[in-house]
Parts: sequence; C-alpha cells; structure tokens
Amino acid sequence: MDRIASVVVPALPLQLLLREQPQWRDAPVVVVQDDRPQAPILWANVLARRARILPGMTYAAARNLVADLRAGTVGRDVIEDATGRLFVALCGFSPRVEPVKGDPGGFWLDPSGLTSLFGDLGAWATAVVDALRGRDLVATCVVGFHRFRTLALARTRSGVHLLADARHERALSDAVALQQLSLTPRLRDELWVLGVRTLGDLLRLPAAELRARFGEEAANLHAAASDTQVLLDARPLVDPIVEALELDPPDDDHTRLLFGLRGILHRALGRLVARGQALSALRLVLELDHAASVEVHVAPATPSLDSTLLVDLVRLRLEALRLPAAIATCRLECEGVRTTAAQLALFQSKQRRDLDAGNRALARLRAAFGDAAVTRPVLRAAHLPEARAGWAPTSVLRFPAAVTPADPSAPPPLQRRVFAKPVPLPPKPRHEPEAWLGRRGAITKLWGPYRISGGWWVRTVERDYYYAQTQHGELLWIYFDRPRGRWFLHGIVD
Repeated sequence: MDRIASVVVPALPLQLLLREQPQWRDAPVVVVQDDRPQAPILWANVLARRARILPGMTYAAARNLVADLRAGTVGRDVIEDATGRLFVALCGFSPRVEPVKGDPGGFWLDPSGLTSLFGDLGAWATAVVDALRGRDLVATCVVGFHRFRTLALARTRSGVHLLADARHERALSDAVALQQLSLTPRLRDELWVLGVRTLGDLLRLPAAELRARFGEEAANLHAAASDTQVLLDARPLVDPIVEALELDPPDDDHTRLLFGLRGILHRALGRLVARGQALSALRLVLELDHAASVEVHVAPATPSLDSTLLVDLVRLRLEALRLPAAIATCRLECEGVRTTAAQLALFQSKQRRDLDAGNRALARLRAAFGDAAVTRPVLRAAHLPEARAGWAPTSVLRFPAAVTPADPSAPPPLQRRVFAKPVPLPPKPRHEPEAWLGRRGAITKLWGPYRISGGWWVRTVERDYYYAQTQHGELLWIYFDRPRGRWFLHGIVD
C-alpha cells in the first residue's frame, strides 16, 4: 500500500450537536463533558475560539468571556452510533477502513485499486466528501503517504487535498500547529512555554528526552509522526444477519407470512443486539413456487429494534405487490449500525418481560374469574413458619427490586423450601440411628435446637428445630413437637 487517505469529520460531537440545534449555528457553541458549571469544555466552534474559549476551560470560565455562549452535552453512545454509521458509509468507498482510536470522526482508508471506478484519486476523494456532506456533516479528505501526517493535515484543512509526493507531505505537516492536534491542554501549554509550536518543532526534539520530561503522550506523538510507517489495521465489515423461513406447502397468504416473519425477525434482532447494533435496513428475498424470486427492501426512518414497526413496514410493502405464485421460502437479511445503550436495554427488557402485556392478561383473568383469582405471595408476622407466608390479591405487576449483596464474593444465601404440611417422621431409634430417615441416609451433623413457641391462646405449640445434614449432602429442617412427642420434617434447605 503506497498511498493512504485520511478522512476527518472535524469536531464530530460539535457537528452532531449543531445538527440537533441548527438555530445555534450563528452563535458561539461548545460541547461540555456534563451539565454543571465546572464541567470542562471538550469542543468549541470557530466563534467560541475567536472569543478565546479553548477546550479544557471550564464552562463557568467560558461564560465569563461570552455571555451568550451556547452549550450542550453529547453522550458517548451517540458518538459511537455516529461513528458506526460513518464506518459503514466509508466502506462503500474502500474495502479497508480503520477508525482512528480516541479520535471520533477520524478514519484511515486504503484508496488503492479504486481509480478504475472513479477515474482518479481526486475524484474518489471528492466522492467521499460529497457523500458525508449529504449526511449534513463537513468532512476533509487528504490522500498522501503517511498515516499520521495525512491525519494531521486533514485536521487542519477543509475539502479535498491530493499530495504529490512524501517530501511535500512532510513540509506541510511540519507546519501544523500543535494546538490543532489532539493534545491534552496540559501538554499543549507545557510545550508552548518552551517555544514548541508546530509538529516540526516537536520532531526536532530527542525522543528519549521528550519521554523523560513530558511523559508517554509526547513520546507517542513523536513516534507516530516519525518516518516509521505503520500498516493499515482495517476493521472488518460485519456481514448482515441472515434468517430463513421455509413455507411447506408454499403459501400466498400475507397474514400467515407476516406471522412467521415476526418470529425470525425477533431472532435476527436479538443477534443484532448481541453485536450492539440496531437494524438500519432489511432485505426480504421471496423465493416463489415455480417463478422468479422477488426482493423487498425496507428501511426505518432511524435504526430500530422495534419488531412491530418493522413487520408493519413489510406489510405495507407486500400489500403493494402482486406476486405471480405462492411463496416457498422467505430469506431475511438485516443490516445493522451501532446504537445507543438505552435502545439495547429497551429491547432486552421487552425480550424478558413485558409489564403492559402481563397487566392486560391479569385484567382478563380478574374479569373472567373474579378479583380473588389473581394473587401474589406475601410475608406475614407470625410465630409459626407455616403461618408466615400467605397470598394477597393483586392488580398490577411490578419488577422485583434489585438487591445488591454486601460482599459480591460471598456465597449466595441458603433458601428454605418449607412444606405446606410437615411430614411426620418415625420415632427416633436408640439403636441404628442411620435407619431413622430411610433412603435419605444417616445424619452426619446436627445444629440446634432452636425453640419456637406460640399459639397458647388456641393450643400450646412448642417446637425444637434442628438443621440436619445427611450423608448424601442434604440439609434438612426438622423439629421435635414437644407436646405431641413426635418428630417432623418441615423443609429442605437449598
């Protein structure tokens, strides 16, 4: 690979914010880390920079400089989603695309072998920039010879630039100001005090002394901008999710087709969620019985995981078709893009539990069998274990409250499965005690007694409870009923 292209969408979070707030385009705008006065500024537009507002300043300090400053936050999930969409779009212009780590909106592309499609590299780069402009994003494309140098030039220029040779590329990149690169404010200020203003000034410093004085960030920057060339580490383009539905015998009823389609679509969406993606396009291939296949393309307005919406879009498209024969096979191909964590969590919660659907089912049960037909278990204050559990009528389903253990490394707590009615045990023998519990085996260890008494207003209850471990590993909960003089098995500990 003798040529490499750097594509940069400068200040991608800032452009995303302005795309959501177009009325702010003529005002100084910054992107802050979070919504508080002391939050640091991450990106600033040209009008804000002219007012001496730079990344690293606090929002409160910037407001002292510009009273009408506009500010907003852009979540990491939104940036990842936009980066994923850009990656998919750029894969249409090169088979090898590598996102720049730690630089949202930056990509390296391999332009080799594409001149036969676009005419020359200049036309190819212009097509890339025009495609991103169609997404309402300003981008720069520089075609050169060195990864870091083309990236540095793309960050400081606009439009399309085709570099003739490596010497010209080096001369231009050496003149790039350090403040235009992705440096931390601390390193930028320290180098500024020493008169190191450009990338060329930095490269003239000894690499070893640079690491000792300014740390790893300065040393890594020096190594990346040196003459050492690094091969492109392209991210693979993930194949679409494919599911198939066989119709035997072939069927021409769209309602039955949609019913079967819903099942495989939900399975395909689950596979997209496992990738951290949402569906951006759906391709349906209908293989007909003794006829040519038919393709149906559906794309939601925004990437979605809503199977009901997608099935409805397919239904509308099928209603407009007149198929010449019955459908024998339906093949589903789903393309995805990175989506937000909130949307993924929404799909996963619907997949496990749907409270609205559960409440509707409970309402039908109460209407058919009465209010007492729907109950939930409750705990009650009582002396005897069997009286502490009961049932109470309920009308609304709720998610159980999450319980966080005090020590996550501790073993899980033991659970007692209490029998609805204690099981009588035979009298405890004085000889051969291993025959007392029969097939449960001999008791190897016994904890207790734990005295429980109560019920004197009805009848006297006095029980001595024990935890008994058997030779088979079972842990039994037994008690001796003192007034009755008998042993009972009341439960099993899991």
